[in-house]
Amino acid sequence: MARLSRLVVPLQAHYVMLSANDGALLFNQNADYEVMLKFIYEQCVREGVLLHGYALLDTQVHLLLTPNTEMNLSRVMQGLGRSYVRYFNQCYARSGTLWSGRYKSTVVQPAGWVKNCLIYFDFLPVLALSKGPTGEVVSFAGDYEWTSHTHFVGLRVNGHITPHADVWNLGNTPFAREEQYAQLAKAGLDSGVINQITTAIQGGWALGDASFIAEIQAQTHRRVAKAKPGRPPLVRVAP
Repeated sequence: MARLSRLVVPLQAHYVMLSANDGALLFNQNADYEVMLKFIYEQCVREGVLLHGYALLDTQVHLLLTPNTEMNLSRVMQGLGRSYVRYFNQCYARSGTLWSGRYKSTVVQPAGWVKNCLIYFDFLPVLALSKGPTGEVVSFAGDYEWTSHTHFVGLRVNGHITPHADVWNLGNTPFAREEQYAQLAKAGLDSGVINQITTAIQGGWALGDASFIAEIQAQTHRRVAKAKPGRPPLVRVAP
């Protein structure tokens, strides 16, 4: 089956994921996480791409980005991938790539689904890891340093993050937004939402409700939603 072309919609949020090759570790020490964040910030500034949130795991990098052109997203990810591989190989005297193929991405509906993705990022350490980078058990993103959760609950300000409208709409003041976000993150996401996000990012499908998916489909010839299982209905032609 031919690989689908990448779906990029300028001025819409995109969930983007980079995965390590064969489960290799991307980070061996705290300095590696810091360098990755530095490269993310630099690439976003260089290409004019907005960073809304992130989660750095042992074997994956998850980002929520808004590009202003179709090319900006790929330039950010290509630049990030090359820069970090160069750093990592020099630091640990190795060669070759770190990445398992090309990055994955999905366009995300505003008015709810961007917020869902940010909370999903908060829980990725729980979903993906049994232990934290120093061996402690991770019970929630508050125990894990390398997500944007601390920024959105007001524990550590990150000037490189541009809050999406989904976050601004949580309250009229910074404190109200932080409090509301903390409550939403504590409540978590139900399994249906988690499955929808996971399916979208793995398949490159648009993430949102039926009307949003129809809106995105009208803008491209590429299929933007996963086909329903089973054979298509038989169409009979009258003689």
